[in-house]
Amino acid sequence: MLNKKFGMEDLPNEIMRNIYQYWLNMKGDRPMPSRADLDPVDIVRLLPYLTLVDVLSDSGRYKFRLIGTETVKTLGKDLTGKYLDEMPEIERYLKVRYDWLVKEKRPYFIFDKLKWSSKSYIEYYVLGLPLSHNGRDVNMFLFGTWYQFPNDPRTSFYDVG
Repeated sequence: MLNKKFGMEDLPNEIMRNIYQYWLNMKGDRPMPSRADLDPVDIVRLLPYLTLVDVLSDSGRYKFRLIGTETVKTLGKDLTGKYLDEMPEIERYLKVRYDWLVKEKRPYFIFDKLKWSSKSYIEYYVLGLPLSHNGRDVNMFLFGTWYQFPNDPRTSFYDVG
């Protein structure tokens, strides 16, 4: 479910709220922050939940630049360095979302089942946050992702802190 209009209160836990607040702080009065604004030292605790994707506007492709350890652990593989179109089982779910970010140039928030994994019983929340090198064109995405494992108290929304 794509939630194009959302607020801080819609985000399920402190991790997701901190990711969104960091993006808002980087952005300031601009439409979008740039990758240069992102300093990993400021967000060490959030890094396992983050993914960076390059937007290759000349080819229309998307390349996974960095995959957080929580996503690698959940998927059972590291997609860093791979292109979205090299993985049709994932592309069929994500390309429309990536294209939306490029076109709309504003964040989205999604809650869904992990359909492209053998662990399809897992639910996840994702923030799609556009980045721009020139303030007009999206050239990268920052994603914040939270995985909800059934019957696992470690992923309870009330246990993070």
